[in-house]
Amino acid sequence: MATQKSARGRERPAPPANADLDDERRFYRVMLWGYVTLFPLMALFIVTAVLANSSAVFVYSVNFAITVAVQSFSLYAIRQVMRENTFRFPYGAGKLENFAAFLGGVLNVPSGIYVAYAASLRLIDPERVSYGLSMIPIAVEAARMVVLYVSVSRLARRTRDPSPLLHAYLLDYRVNVLSDCGVLVAFAAGWLLVHNGLQTLGDRLDPLVALAIAAYMIWVGVILVRRNFRALMDLPLPEEEQLRVMKVLAAHYADFEAIGTLYTRSSGKQRFVEIELAFPGTRTLDEIGALGAHMEEALAADVPELTFRVIPAVAKARR
Repeated sequence: MATQKSARGRERPAPPANADLDDERRFYRVMLWGYVTLFPLMALFIVTAVLANSSAVFVYSVNFAITVAVQSFSLYAIRQVMRENTFRFPYGAGKLENFAAFLGGVLNVPSGIYVAYAASLRLIDPERVSYGLSMIPIAVEAARMVVLYVSVSRLARRTRDPSPLLHAYLLDYRVNVLSDCGVLVAFAAGWLLVHNGLQTLGDRLDPLVALAIAAYMIWVGVILVRRNFRALMDLPLPEEEQLRVMKVLAAHYADFEAIGTLYTRSSGKQRFVEIELAFPGTRTLDEIGALGAHMEEALAADVPELTFRVIPAVAKARR
């Protein structure tokens, strides 16, 4: 029976082959529950933002709308992973995950800028805010985030090989729990200031909180756009790395007859090199495979995250 070591170094039976799929299904159920609960909460925040005249609650409403769009793609991505056979779809749905994150960044930046502008106006000319009413949806959202965070953290501990999407959700839920608690503390301080006669100072806490959340939205949005743009784009290798490929080919020129198509591209951190080489008919596949391994090893030191492939062709007879 296959075994694997636990965190304490003890050997324990390895999970069955279908354990990964079961973990994905559990994660999908957690994601789906979080997605479905977004809609009534978004409605609650919109109504509260109007009634309580709160800029911070309005920011939450905007963030909920962005989250609905992003999580729609995330749910679709994980459904693709669950549907496909692992041999047909061994790398998950990385492009879909990158697109969901990129979309979130694109929506976060302009939304954060607009909210920051509106909050700045409220900071200069403060308006009356009902902090008691504003704390109701924040408290509900904080409780929801705690449930989601606990569920995902338990799943991450029991999953043999957690996916990047699971890690991303775990981090996102943790940050949301902390930020919700921070907003509740700020609103409680605002309520105390207002009820102790410091109305103007208390009313300025709400736009200050909104400004802080908007700044975080912009910061996260810029990071997501920069990080996922290259992952979505397939670009040729930089000239320096292409020269390294040519040097490796020159070093092994005696091992093949001719060079055909040379294809290089980069996708995020991944580098891909495919070379069509012509060999005499007497060359075996094992020999071609060994040559490809040597060339890949020579390149890997200077070109990280490399996927290398030699495409063999039969050399034409010389006249």
